[in-house]
Amino acid sequence: MKWTLSQLRKFNDEAVEFDGELNIHDLTDRRDVVSVESAYVKGEVLVQRDQFHVQLSIDSIINMLDSRTSEEIQVPVSVESMEIFDETVDDEDDLAENVHPVIHTLDLEPVIRELIIVNLPNAYTKSEELTASGKDWTVIDEDDHLHESAEKVDPRLGKLKALLDSDEKKED
Repeated sequence: MKWTLSQLRKFNDEAVEFDGELNIHDLTDRRDVVSVESAYVKGEVLVQRDQFHVQLSIDSIINMLDSRTSEEIQVPVSVESMEIFDETVDDEDDLAENVHPVIHTLDLEPVIRELIIVNLPNAYTKSEELTASGKDWTVIDEDDHLHESAEKVDPRLGKLKALLDSDEKKED
């Protein structure tokens, strides 16, 4: 997904459609991202003088580690974006969010990579229930906790409970 600007200028005020699969290796250095299964990109480039408006639709499947179980799972990522490549802008600090400087070639791969990375979930799991436990602790429902705490009496307060029970018997 790379064109020279002279190739694109032949289509002045026309849309150039494209679609295809992009091979992306080493997407990010995040430990939970294992690999990119596939990245299908389609869209169009509208050529207008010194600007190139690119409408992108990205559908990819990312192999990630499950946040709870650490098993490898497939996470679908879909992104829709409008990116503008401008020849007249030299300084990236003066650019708006979706405007990119371009000199001789229009290369979409870095933008596609960035869009996929930004849209990756921070934590993802396919598991619906909490089955976590560890040394000396487990995850329990709130109802179970309330039931357990109502039955248990702190041993340090056992004498006070006995005193309270004896006061109740005296009142009867």
